[in-house]
Order: sequence, then structure tokens, then C-alpha cells
Amino acid sequence: MTPALVTLPAAIDPALASAARRLVDHATRIVILAHQNPDADALGSGLGLAHALHGLGKTAIVACPDPAPPDFASFLPGLDTVVTTLDGPPFDLVVALDAGELSRYGDLYARYAALLRDAPILNMDHHVTSKGCGVVNIIDTKAAATAELLTLWLTQEGIAISHDAARCLLAGIITDTRAFEFDATTARTMLVGSYLMSLGAVPLDVIKPIYRMRSLPAARLFGLVAATLASDVAGRLTWAEITPAMWEAADLDVGSPDGGVTSFLIDITGVEIAILFRQLTPESVRLSIRTAGAQDATILAGRFGGGGHPRAAGCTILAPLAEAKVLALAAAREQLGTD
Repeated sequence: MTPALVTLPAAIDPALASAARRLVDHATRIVILAHQNPDADALGSGLGLAHALHGLGKTAIVACPDPAPPDFASFLPGLDTVVTTLDGPPFDLVVALDAGELSRYGDLYARYAALLRDAPILNMDHHVTSKGCGVVNIIDTKAAATAELLTLWLTQEGIAISHDAARCLLAGIITDTRAFEFDATTARTMLVGSYLMSLGAVPLDVIKPIYRMRSLPAARLFGLVAATLASDVAGRLTWAEITPAMWEAADLDVGSPDGGVTSFLIDITGVEIAILFRQLTPESVRLSIRTAGAQDATILAGRFGGGGHPRAAGCTILAPLAEAKVLALAAAREQLGTD
């Protein structure tokens, strides 16, 4: 492997970094948890770490309570190894990535407690709402993505990052920053991205399938959703919706990716809060929230038990679509300073 052309800073508290390394060194069989409704940061961080741990001779398995989006396969090497069930002998280390509460990993931990309960938990996360769920918690809210934080830890501890690991980690950073666009992107984020590129990761491998391409069914869905576009508060608030009937009409499974509608909504001139309502069942609606200007998406998501980032957050409201819209839009208007 070609040596990296960029040197990264030792950005993690040495005591924490060393404590995390000791947990890894003392473990042989490791499970890496990705949170429910996994995004490319959760899966990219998990697979990037798994590739790195394999290089240390460890058995490392990435597990997630929900299936991994198949569209991620083109830029996340090893995605086909992600599991939703666990078996075999007990694990001796649990690594929880991209969420600081065990509840964010669905029922995976509780369901397989017999395999996990005796293993220490190493938690790495970058969310401002993270509480930490491990015996060692490495949480850096200045990191634009968990993949950024994980890359810094790997290099600080001298753990080799292979080409496949670099691809996975760069994917996590690109998708959590919307290709380095969000405010959370810092000079350090760009430096970490440059480092991963020097190891062979190619940004366009992620940017093209995520932001520039969509399948014909996804394009149909985009049109159906765009037709529901509505706005209020002098154009500062906009929203749209997806229903199971719309997914079916587009020949897609319920819950399939929205094809970039959420980003489209926030890119409309003057919009400060954009919400995409995704009706998953008659009594369950998933909200994808994007913000601009002084608005913080985590404030709105937090009103309904969700979280995320200042520019991109989400939550689930257990109510019919019409009721969920009334509740969320009222909260959004309040946040914008209007009734």
C-alpha cells in the first residue's frame, strides 16, 4: 500500500485513545454495531473499522438492526457482510458507532444479550446529543462524521487503514457533510478526507451514486413527491410527503431512499426548515429534516425524541400522517418565531 501523503494530528485525548486501544488489544471476537435506519456514516465507519481490525488479526462483524441499503454496495466494500442477526460464541468487545445510546441500535443488543452482555462497550460518536453508552466513550462533537473521528483514532494508535477501509471511511465523511458542504465541515475534516484520498479513496465514487444519479423508479418517486411540495411562513418553511402508495406507484419498496428530495427542499431559495414526511405505516411517520441559516435541525427533531446534526436530523412520530404533519409543522413554525 502506498504511504499516506498527509499527516493527521493526534486529536483525541491520549488517555481515551489508549483505553480504547487496550479494549481492542484484549479482544479476539468483536461486534461493531451500526444504528437503526443506518446511513453511510454508521455503515462506512463500521466497515472501515472492521477492515482495520481484520488487519490486526481480529474477528470483526458489523451488525445492524435494519438491512443495509443495497444502493450503498457500490462504494462500501464489504457491505454484503453486514448482518442483522448474531450467533456463535459470545463476543468479548462491542463497538457502538455513530450513536451514544443503546436504544439507537434497536433491539439488537437486548435480543442478543446472551452474546453481548459480558463484553465491554467502546462507544465512538460525534452527535451533540450523545450521552455515551460505553466503558470508554470517545465523543467529539466537532467531528463532522464518526468516520472522521474513527480515522483520527486509527492513525493516532498506528493502526493501518487499507484501501477498502479508506473507501468506507471517506464515504461516511462525504455523506454526513453532503460532500463537504455542511457547516460542520472544518479544515480538519478536509485534512482527514485528503488523508483517505492519499490511501486510494475516490470522492466521486460516493458523490456520483449518492448525489448525481438515481434509478428510473427513484426518478418517478422524486416527481410524485415534488408534486406534494408546500410552503409557509413566507417561504421559510417547506415540506413534502411520501406515502406507501407513492412508493408502490414508483415500483419501489416502502421505505426506499427518497432520491434526494430532502436536499431538493432545503435548496429552494429562502427556505430555512425543510421537512420530508415519510409514512412508513398507518401509525408511523419518519421525518427527515434539513435546515439553513440560523436554524438547528436537532431542535425540531428533539421535540419528537429524535436527533442528528444541526443541518440534518430526523425523528419518528407515532401517529397518522395528517396528525404528524400538524404536530411537526406547528413545532417548525414555533421554531421560526411564528404561530
